[in-house]
Amino acid sequence: MRTTALKAILQFVSLPLILVFAAVVTPALLQDKNPLAGSWNANIEKSKRHPNHLFKSAKLRFNVAADLVTLTYSGVNMSGVEETGTTTFHPDGKEHPIEGAPGVVEVSRWVDTRTLETIVTKDGKVIGQSIYAVSSDWKTLTANLKGVDASGAAFEQVIVWDRE
Repeated sequence: MRTTALKAILQFVSLPLILVFAAVVTPALLQDKNPLAGSWNANIEKSKRHPNHLFKSAKLRFNVAADLVTLTYSGVNMSGVEETGTTTFHPDGKEHPIEGAPGVVEVSRWVDTRTLETIVTKDGKVIGQSIYAVSSDWKTLTANLKGVDASGAAFEQVIVWDRE
């Protein structure tokens, strides 16, 4: 009889403790799981690329922290040359100068929990915009990109990415 009473007391006490633990731990774990985070491979067949940007392959890796999104990219351009690089976004809605590019600033913000928007300006004039949107099942990333490339030509394209 004492064992049964003790089990009932432990179950009664354990349930609230488990619920409190879940309420505290779950938000912390979810904060580390951003739908944009991870590796993505370009799906060229589903993409609508600009004629000046017909790369042969591309891969993205997003690392998402509280106030910083780091994008590492790699791929083979239309000339067959491999390219790599890293870009940092500050999704706080404030202007951030881009290192090594005088007069160029980036403003990024979360549109919603699955969409990151970035606008790049040079001396107050918009020179680029990107919107990265993750599908509700977290399997597809769609990047809407527009701006002015290194040659001064305007471009607009939609790149579809599959989660690796």
